[in-house]
Amino acid sequence: MIMPLYDDNSKRVRVPFVNYILIAINIFVFVMFQNFGENERFIYTFSAVPAEIISGKDIQSGPTVLGKKTSGEEIIRPGLEPTPITVYITLITSMFMHAGVGHILGNMLFLWIFGDNVEDRLGHLQYLVFYMIAGVLASL
Repeated sequence: MIMPLYDDNSKRVRVPFVNYILIAINIFVFVMFQNFGENERFIYTFSAVPAEIISGKDIQSGPTVLGKKTSGEEIIRPGLEPTPITVYITLITSMFMHAGVGHILGNMLFLWIFGDNVEDRLGHLQYLVFYMIAGVLASL
């Protein structure tokens, strides 16, 4: 893996404030809400789970026991109930979720190094739109 150390921004025209805000939001969500992986309900609520996107229902609820087989084994249906937020919003909220310290540090390093160049080239609003579209597509 190539690890960027720095880039030359001497020809930068704009201050990449959108990039700085995105980095701050990512770090804020990780530190304040994810509790380093200990808040499982928060993680499953705001992460994009493929089964939820396909079914349109939340899988956070517990499983339902439908009955028992003759062997005594329970027949269980995974919990699928309407979600408190639409599962399709998780395509956006999941962009700010990270699995661990290494994950967020790596992502923010690359965003710091390359995001400012993209924002300078595209402009502030177009960069934000690009970031959001790329994040949604990455969640699919």
